[in-house]
Amino acid sequence: MEEQQRPVQPAGGGGGGAPPEEQWRGAVEAALPGTPASAAWPHVASFYAAHRYLPGIDVCERVGGGEDGGLLLVPGCVRHVASSAAGLWAREELLEAPDHAARRLRYAVVDSNMGFGRYVATLRVLGDAGGGGCRIAWAFECDAVRGEGWSEAALVARLAASVDGMAERVQQAVAAEAEAEARAGDGEEEEEEDGVAG
Repeated sequence: MEEQQRPVQPAGGGGGGAPPEEQWRGAVEAALPGTPASAAWPHVASFYAAHRYLPGIDVCERVGGGEDGGLLLVPGCVRHVASSAAGLWAREELLEAPDHAARRLRYAVVDSNMGFGRYVATLRVLGDAGGGGCRIAWAFECDAVRGEGWSEAALVARLAASVDGMAERVQQAVAAEAEAEARAGDGEEEEEEDGVAG
């Protein structure tokens, strides 16, 4: 499937004398040693569960888009994410259905109070060759962010902290699932033993 990308519009509507908008691009990664990519991906692909995995985000809810009645993740779905403590929020639109084979999710910020213009992010879960772990990769391209305290380096640092926190929380969720499955398996074995003894 060919990726569709939104065209980059020059500042001033593209007509003549205005210089093109400065573009920022970057990528950050975090390792999840011992966590298989297949176990991490469902957590990263949970578009409406960012509050479970991103430090500082305490609100994540569907606010529109999609023609599916809310059951599937389809292009056009929009989520509202917020940090109540920091007073920051964004509306983010899913650009394509999550690609489960490539373990890729693409979204764009369509509105925010943080100074973003155009912002497109791609989250991927990549398997590590050997070792059984994986990595979460977060790539972005955006117009230069307008606002005090923002620079390309500051944005990369913020995303690096976010992807590190996400990796930690995904690892914890995967470990909790494995523990719950192990307990459930132990309970089934005990039931079988009780049935044989009785």
